[in-house]
Amino acid sequence: MNFKKHPHHEPITGEGWREFSSICINLSSLDIGPHAKALLGEMIIAVKSGMPIVVIILAATIVDIVMNEERPDLLHNVDNSYQNGLDWLNAKERRQLNWLRGFRNKLVHYQGVVTGMSGTDVDHDYLSKEADKALSALSPLLAGFERF
Repeated sequence: MNFKKHPHHEPITGEGWREFSSICINLSSLDIGPHAKALLGEMIIAVKSGMPIVVIILAATIVDIVMNEERPDLLHNVDNSYQNGLDWLNAKERRQLNWLRGFRNKLVHYQGVVTGMSGTDVDHDYLSKEADKALSALSPLLAGFERF
């Protein structure tokens, strides 16, 4: 099997990364469990390595883990969305978490062609922007678990 070799991609940067990195500059300041912290560390490596699919998948997974570890009563309502609870998040931030979960599911659970998955440089650029958007979606949730 012959796999296309990707050139070294640049780290994922943008407003989402800036917001995320200001919150996660010190993982020990986040009042979250060890499972979420371990995945956050791995996600930071993926961000710096320019691996947008990994970042998107881990960001959504971290949301689920944080909610299960820290606030299982607020995880989601019957339609599998983050609408109830999370009182420190506004409606837009909750919608971003719902978008993130949906996008991760499209990437992981193949049900047809998904934009960005054909392996071209254009696709990589698109997914890098979506990964930055994923970091932006995750950041307000993590900010609610900061210890000062």
